[in-house]
Amino acid sequence: MYSRFHRSFSALLAGLLGILISGCLTSGASGGASGAPPNWVTDKDSMYPADRFLAEVGEGDSLKAAKSNAAGAVAGIFRTRVTVDSTIRTRYTEISGADGSNLGMVSQTDFDQSIGQSADESLSNMKFGESWQDEMGRVYTVAYLDRLETGNLYRGRVLENDERVTELMERAGSQNEGLRRYAFLDAAYVTAEISRVILQQLEIINMPMARSVLQSYDLGDLRAERADQAASLNIQAVVSGDDGGPIPGVLTDWLTQKGFSVSPRGDIRVSAVIGVRPLELDNGYENLSWELQLDLIDSGGYAAVSLARQNRSSGVSESAARARMYQDITETIQRDFEVSFNAYLNSFLEK
Repeated sequence: MYSRFHRSFSALLAGLLGILISGCLTSGASGGASGAPPNWVTDKDSMYPADRFLAEVGEGDSLKAAKSNAAGAVAGIFRTRVTVDSTIRTRYTEISGADGSNLGMVSQTDFDQSIGQSADESLSNMKFGESWQDEMGRVYTVAYLDRLETGNLYRGRVLENDERVTELMERAGSQNEGLRRYAFLDAAYVTAEISRVILQQLEIINMPMARSVLQSYDLGDLRAERADQAASLNIQAVVSGDDGGPIPGVLTDWLTQKGFSVSPRGDIRVSAVIGVRPLELDNGYENLSWELQLDLIDSGGYAAVSLARQNRSSGVSESAARARMYQDITETIQRDFEVSFNAYLNSFLEK
């Protein structure tokens, strides 16, 4: 008798455990038939009303994949309406030291790179709601932004940036040296452009809140003032050791693309000194060893920016090796010297 009772009790307990486990696996599916998806899977507004939330449903073969899919769908709403120049984004990072999360959802590249890690980290105030798994093992979840909460966050960022823009413009007005004045106007313009982007995001998240923001400056006027200041700077481009080569044009293009005026009588000078010699190597190619010294000499005669590089270039012929050398030197000017020049501009902002 005891044995029959024991077996009956064990069977009852196993059944209860089975029901409990089944209930756990179908969490979020309440309100429908067994195995039916919860309402939010097909009608997200039933749980996340559009007037309070910006939400998207994602699916995948795992919860991580479903989260990435859902967050990507939310980010896609911003990508179609918000754009930011990559140069502006890079300069803002250099000026402010801010990471990508301080810019919200302005870069598809940054978001895509983050999917393999944690998608929500690159999306300001992104949150995830319920999840559900169907009978085939597909996982569904919701990514959402609370419009009021996130709107307050973005509005605060706009106001902080605008205060910084005003401060930088005031400091620019007190500068007597041309490059210093340009440094402050450049930083003010870059910060204002990012503020514009964040305000565009805020318009998507919470339009009434975005319209309540009043800015104390005009972005168009600031852009023009920065351009005028750049054009007022007359800069010499001096290259030695490259007779007949392309580097004088590369250096001139770098200056004009930044809006500076190139003049043989400029009181600021950017110089490039190039040294090239044949290099004997047992590698079956023609080889050149080259050295490059880049300097920016300010109006006071001080070497404000200095950059030295040396390397070797190889090719099936001397001309091929020289072409490779010119490519490397061009990249050095456009990339490495650009970074050094921006660091020089940023040095004024710290004082």
